[in-house]
Amino acid sequence: MSNMKRRNAPHNLQNLQQNLNPIITIDESNGESLFMIVDFSIPKWNHVRRIISKRLANRNITAVIYSGTPGPDRTLTEKINILQMTDAPEDKFWKAYQVLEALYKAAGGTVEIRNYDGKSIHEAATLMKRLDHAKVWMGEECDRIDL
Repeated sequence: MSNMKRRNAPHNLQNLQQNLNPIITIDESNGESLFMIVDFSIPKWNHVRRIISKRLANRNITAVIYSGTPGPDRTLTEKINILQMTDAPEDKFWKAYQVLEALYKAAGGTVEIRNYDGKSIHEAATLMKRLDHAKVWMGEECDRIDL
C-alpha cells in the first residue's frame, strides 16, 4: 500500500466545512453572494474588528462580526468576540454598521469598506487579489500549494 497523497480526490462541501471550520460560507448555487467586508481599526492599535457579510437569495443579509490581529496576508489571527447576524433585512445590517462606524470614528478610528455586492465569488476574489485586499490563491496557484 502506498503512502502517496491522493491529489485529485474529490472534496465535498460538507467535508471541507468540517475540516476548515469557516466562520461564513457562501453557496452561489443557492443564490448567495459575498456582500461586503468592512474593517474597523484605531491607529497605533494592532487590532481590527471585521464584518464579513453575504447576501442571501431572499435579499437579506447574513454577517459575521469578529475581532483579531491582522497577519501579513490580511487575515485576522485569533478570531475573538465572534457575533452573527442571520437572515436580517438589509436596513438592520446597515444600522449595525452605522453604530460601529460612529463608535470607531468617535475614537479617531478608520473604516475600510470593500463592497462586493453583485459580483460572483470569482470576480470578488480577482478584485481582492488585484487591489491587494487579501491573499488570494486561484487556479494553478491552488494546485501548486496543494489547496
